[in-house]
Amino acid sequence: MPDMQKVLQTKSKILEVIQQRGPEFPVRVASTIGQNNIFTAAFMSELVGEQKLKLSNMRVGGSPLYYIQGQEEQLQKYTEYLNHKEREAFKLLKEKEILQDSEQEPAIRVALRSIKDFAVPIKIIDNNQEKIFWKIHTLSNEKAKEIIEKIVNPKVEVKQVVKEEIKQERIIEQVKEEQVVVKEVKKTKEKEVSSAFLDKIRKTLGEKDYAITKEILAKKKEFIARIKVNTNFGHQELYLVAKDKKKITLEDIVNTLQKAQAEKMPALIISPGDIDKKALNYYKEWSNLIKHQKLN
Repeated sequence: MPDMQKVLQTKSKILEVIQQRGPEFPVRVASTIGQNNIFTAAFMSELVGEQKLKLSNMRVGGSPLYYIQGQEEQLQKYTEYLNHKEREAFKLLKEKEILQDSEQEPAIRVALRSIKDFAVPIKIIDNNQEKIFWKIHTLSNEKAKEIIEKIVNPKVEVKQVVKEEIKQERIIEQVKEEQVVVKEVKKTKEKEVSSAFLDKIRKTLGEKDYAITKEILAKKKEFIARIKVNTNFGHQELYLVAKDKKKITLEDIVNTLQKAQAEKMPALIISPGDIDKKALNYYKEWSNLIKHQKLN
């Protein structure tokens, strides 16, 4: 049993270090307790499995941070390791405490989905529509609910009659919107969209053995679909966005990334043009989740 006793003592030392210093890396904990880096990292992983330690989603130099429940706020001292847009999103969220997803610019919306240690998503249904809000991780659920309620239902000093008129106007607008949608669907069924660009995209997909599993949108100069690609590791599904554009902008990349993440799959953009120089750095930064192919 002496070996087991030694293991328990080592784990106790690890917890004591993190309790005193806050979120830490295995290598620094190992140095403090005078243990081998590999063994220390293994013990810390076991402590995560025992729910005595938690693991950050954020990586610092490729390594996650280990911390004890209740130390979440101390993770903020490592936000300097986030990329530029993620730091901007964190700063905005910390200042406002609650952000409505649809009100943010595309790049911030993508960044909020990446900083999982700090941004907590809250989904609500308002007027039969799903809305996403983000709360800073240190904000209580009760306070978040209170703030969101004020955003969704702002207090307006008006008579009850006026309130009812506003309500009726919203219903009428909603009905009109639904009628428009119905008309658009009917038009789509009546006539299939075709163009030289769409024909070329479908031909290219066939030549590359990309199988279309679901066609989402087909316009004369834009095509969106889910496709299946054969790789050395088996089938891989991609969210495809094809645009007949000479330049792929930052907004194109951010919007595609956001839609692909909602479908939980990587993205592929196909276009006859190149990526705009202003968007190139952002594209490289997210190249593990999105690729661009030039249409010949």
